[in-house]
Amino acid sequence: MVRQTFLNNKYCRVSKIILTIIAGLILISCSPQINVLVKKSYPSREDNDSVVIYKKAQDIPIESEKIGTLQATCNPYLNNCDSASIFSLAKTKIKKAGGNALLLTNFEKPTFWKPILLSNGSVFSLSGDVFLVHDFSSPPDTARSIAKLDLYGGVGFGPETGISLPKISIYNFQNRKNFETYYGAEAGIWGFVAFLISLDCLYGIKKNIFTMDTSLGAFWAIPPDGTQYYFHTTINPKIGIKFWKLWLKTGPAIHLYRSDSAVGSFGKIGNMYYNFEILIQF
Repeated sequence: MVRQTFLNNKYCRVSKIILTIIAGLILISCSPQINVLVKKSYPSREDNDSVVIYKKAQDIPIESEKIGTLQATCNPYLNNCDSASIFSLAKTKIKKAGGNALLLTNFEKPTFWKPILLSNGSVFSLSGDVFLVHDFSSPPDTARSIAKLDLYGGVGFGPETGISLPKISIYNFQNRKNFETYYGAEAGIWGFVAFLISLDCLYGIKKNIFTMDTSLGAFWAIPPDGTQYYFHTTINPKIGIKFWKLWLKTGPAIHLYRSDSAVGSFGKIGNMYYNFEILIQF
């Protein structure tokens, strides 16, 4: 009886410890996560000091220095947060780190589709570079690099690329008021049985997780003996879904020119030609 009581008490204590740990983890995971990683420490600023938000790197005054980076997330379904509150929390962290400006590199709001496609898609997500501006009256640093290139790799199939493994893509995204625009260059290659190569350039728009772009592409197919090659050019409008690091695209292809050969029938469904892509961000 004594042994049973001891075991029961021990079990209760262990259960309480486990429940306390679980409750703590839940509270931590549900609370807003605002982190500033500093590469150079400065004294904290006053509470009434302001923090300026910049959307373009060339607008930051030349008398400034980057002192760190910021990452912030907040779940509106578990916390009473919105766009204004996450920026307010971020500014508090920036002032504590000694900064007074933020170059916004990414800001995403929850959407209807993101919770279905992505585990953290239902949260506000904010990221940027933290700056200490020494003189706000100094001229803007127009020489500051503003290019933010994203590199993707994957597989493509259709008139635009033939059979492309791998397909390598480089994009530059620009934040607009209500959406993003992007442009890029792509190359694909396939070296089995025949040598296939494709090159194209594109321009598109992105709203939340949805994308729409059009590319102008050129495709070559060279047989192993090299005696004859096939060539065509296409215009390729595509719609896509871009979430996490994954980007899925598909759309029709319109031939502008093609050699007299049947080798260029990649992606033909009925009387139409289609492109398909699966890309992953590095």
